[in-house]
Amino acid sequence: IHDAYVLTVDDRNHLYERGTVLVEDGRIAEVRTSQDDDAGIAADRVIDGEGKLVMPGLVNAHTHLEMTPLFGAFSDMDLTEMMTRMTALYDDFWTGDLDYLIEAGMELAAVNFLRGGVTTVNSMDARPRAGVDAYAETGLRGFFGPSISDLFWDHPVDEQLDRFRSFTEQYHGSYDDRIRATLCPHDDWSVSGELWEECADLAAAYPETMVHTHLLELEESNTVARSSGGDGSLELLDEVGL
Repeated sequence: IHDAYVLTVDDRNHLYERGTVLVEDGRIAEVRTSQDDDAGIAADRVIDGEGKLVMPGLVNAHTHLEMTPLFGAFSDMDLTEMMTRMTALYDDFWTGDLDYLIEAGMELAAVNFLRGGVTTVNSMDARPRAGVDAYAETGLRGFFGPSISDLFWDHPVDEQLDRFRSFTEQYHGSYDDRIRATLCPHDDWSVSGELWEECADLAAAYPETMVHTHLLELEESNTVARSSGGDGSLELLDEVGL
């Protein structure tokens, strides 16, 4: 790629107003100021970057991909009302009755990310398996994990933890390590102290997986944590080893 605006993320965030990026075997080999003969360089593919910005991919650090088809459906509700109404919907997601909707939503989200320059996504979903193939096939990088809660929906905790183990053992590190599994206790207001302890044990058993949760999302978060014996949400997670 030659004669482009090239924004780096090095120690000084260099911006090349006329820059060239060389890629070899799928990896960036060199970033430098463009030379007059770069347009004729010997390469399998040469891209004229004039008027274009070349930059590292953006990261969506938290999302729920299976909710993509429902954008706007809850826009007039506050968070508590939205979560209350979504409980029944999550149950349908859990059972697999809406897999067609989940798969379509994840594919739509992938298209939106590609168009917007997002190359990595971190998503917490009831059925993350639906997103793996779509994101692997498009070349995106995905961190996926099944939501875990013992106070938000009525599914046996053992079954939820087994889903995490199964998903992790099947998909973590797949597709050239672009797909990774995450441990996803849903939040600090719908996970009991006992389940936090089990999640901490799982995190220790699967040390390569990151832990993804909602923390201090509601005013009630610390109250729930205190009901589980902690001084607050942060303190409770610290006590169990997360």
